[in-house]
Amino acid sequence: GLRCGIRRQRAYHRYNSYKGDVGQSFANIIGRNFTATGPWQKLGTDVTEFKLSFGKAYLAPVYDFASKEIVAHSISMCPNLAQQQEMLQVLVEAKPEGVKPVLHSDMGWQYQHETYIRTLADNGFIQSMSRKGNCIDNGATEQVFGHLKDEFFRGQDWQ
Repeated sequence: GLRCGIRRQRAYHRYNSYKGDVGQSFANIIGRNFTATGPWQKLGTDVTEFKLSFGKAYLAPVYDFASKEIVAHSISMCPNLAQQQEMLQVLVEAKPEGVKPVLHSDMGWQYQHETYIRTLADNGFIQSMSRKGNCIDNGATEQVFGHLKDEFFRGQDWQ
């Protein structure tokens, strides 16, 4: 029969951090309105997986919807709470004095963790979450991952 060399041989498994209600969830304050009049008003975060020749790596960036910049990030071989704590430390240090940004995420377990929630609250961030199973609610951040993977990873063998 015919074979298509473009299609995947193995089933595609996408990284998913959702483990149900493991902590506190928050209202979707952003509501798919990703426009902001200035930097540090609306930010988005998520975790994406990169398959590399030596294993997997995970990127946890914070994207500013107004300036279109990655204002903080962490890269890890394991998408765990330590990665999020590292990213939050960079984010808190970068945050300008006197601003109270909304940080939007999906409902991944790490964003419901009490340490994550407390760090944001203690440092003047307002937490916002997508509705369960609705990736479009975090579309601005998801598109950054798509562009990043298209430009740097598709067709490349990073060793």
